Amino acid sequence: MLARPLLLFRDGAWARFLQVSLLFLLYTAIYEFIRYLVGPDSATAPLKHAHDVLRIERGLGLFIEPNLQRVMFDVPGLERLTVWAYKYEHLAGSILFLVWYFFKSPAKFTFVWRWFWIAHALAIVGFWLFPLAPPRLVPELGLIDPSAVALANTPGWALFDHIRNEYAAMPSLHVGYPLLFATVIWFEFPGTRLRWLAWLWPAGMAFVVMATANHYWLDAVGGAFVIAISAYLAQRLFGTVTTPWKTAAETGERKAARFALKEPE
Repeated sequence: MLARPLLLFRDGAWARFLQVSLLFLLYTAIYEFIRYLVGPDSATAPLKHAHDVLRIERGLGLFIEPNLQRVMFDVPGLERLTVWAYKYEHLAGSILFLVWYFFKSPAKFTFVWRWFWIAHALAIVGFWLFPLAPPRLVPELGLIDPSAVALANTPGWALFDHIRNEYAAMPSLHVGYPLLFATVIWFEFPGTRLRWLAWLWPAGMAFVVMATANHYWLDAVGGAFVIAISAYLAQRLFGTVTTPWKTAAETGERKAARFALKEPE
């Protein structure tokens, strides 16, 4: 089982892995800082947008966030599990997935890496154009965030308090990340029934972010939209890179066809 990773390290993958790891940390820091810079100066616009979102959800009869929070508190052990997932899944889940995919499909990793960060760029635009107060920051809802204390006690968390954008709720990349990862897993294991389990990842995170009052379900829809658009943009911008849904042979055929079209008759 360890043969393939060892071969990859021998072929210089260790250096590439370190490079990707350092870039991930650097890009994450830049993303957090830019997200802070595009944040609003006051809560006026975010609260107005929150009431707009609530109006839509209530108009559809789908204001379910309070119900999900009650379920979390009523089911024994679910609150602890939900808080744990919110605290660790977003960053740790991303790192574990990217490390796994780096070794699983190095030829396709480049596309997924670019897709991942294009989604961040689009999300920044969303945070800037539509600052949104999450349910926990809308006083009349009476919802609380049980993960707040756990996060506050996380080592190093206080260091980022001064650059945290509390109104970056739309779109939700907490749901967008798992949706991207589940899509990749789906195409990596064609013909296997177990690949259906991958969709439990984004579904579970959708529950987590709503039950903890950190997002509305419309934020999850926004996250899905960002992931879809970023996949399209990544393919348009980097069409010669092998994607999770295209084999290397298919990509080679497409490149050959493009070259042939450029040949003079």
